[in-house]
Amino acid sequence: MFTISSDSAIDLFRPVAENLGVHIVPLTYTVDGVSHEDFSDSEEDYKKFYNDLKNGALPVTSQINPYNHEEFWNSLYDKEKKDIVHLCLSSGLSQTYTSACKAAESFNEAHSDAKVYVVDTLGATQAETPMLEKALELKNSGVSAKETADTLRNYALRIQAYIIVDDLFHLKRGGRIGAASAVIGTMIGIKPIIIFNNEGKLSVHKKPVGWKKALKTVLDHIEEYCPEPANKKIWLAHADALDKAEEAKRAIEKRFGSTVQIGWIGPVIGAHINKGTVGFVFEGNSRLY
Repeated sequence: MFTISSDSAIDLFRPVAENLGVHIVPLTYTVDGVSHEDFSDSEEDYKKFYNDLKNGALPVTSQINPYNHEEFWNSLYDKEKKDIVHLCLSSGLSQTYTSACKAAESFNEAHSDAKVYVVDTLGATQAETPMLEKALELKNSGVSAKETADTLRNYALRIQAYIIVDDLFHLKRGGRIGAASAVIGTMIGIKPIIIFNNEGKLSVHKKPVGWKKALKTVLDHIEEYCPEPANKKIWLAHADALDKAEEAKRAIEKRFGSTVQIGWIGPVIGAHINKGTVGFVFEGNSRLY
């Protein structure tokens, strides 16, 4: 048996994480000079965060340094003295993965009876949920920590994520598009679809006009790239856009008969995409590129 941990970009509420036996090390974000730990008890904290964005707040996020990673794992070791499989925010989005690897190397050198295995999920928020569910499945089946980590690294490359962005000006702020594109795109109603590539980086994939066309585009991609979607689970993520997520869920259920699970996009990722964004996650044969 082993212990499962993750940074908080996986967007699990505290009671859910505790119920699953998953240990979370929080990232932090700062709003108006006030620092917050990104590990909440309920969605009320997330709603407040997005309301702050609506009112003009420009949050800043921070990675987890090696010291905090190692201290976190040492505390787990003191309690459980087991190997640890740690699911990490995509290396394509943050230096948190590099930090975790440095801390794991130090931890492993200091302990002869337990090891930390860091897994780059190549994703974030609800795009990490399939990885967590696979980790729990393997753990409950008696698979070792090392074999689980190896399996998860391969599994990550099969997880496809499509993100329909509502606010082009947040993409401009993050350097994804230029100012002119943001202005013109907003005027004509472009809703860019962003994907995670094989390196866990975000890439603008298509630029349909309007939410309805963007939703149909994603559903068409699910049909093309998700083998037997009726027998697969599809995860939806929303940035305070439950109405859109529920509309997407109904459309998926009607077209494919899939099981659909809805979850939040938390502050660490929400700071870069803003309110209104909806993400779609499923297991395919591979990522697009």
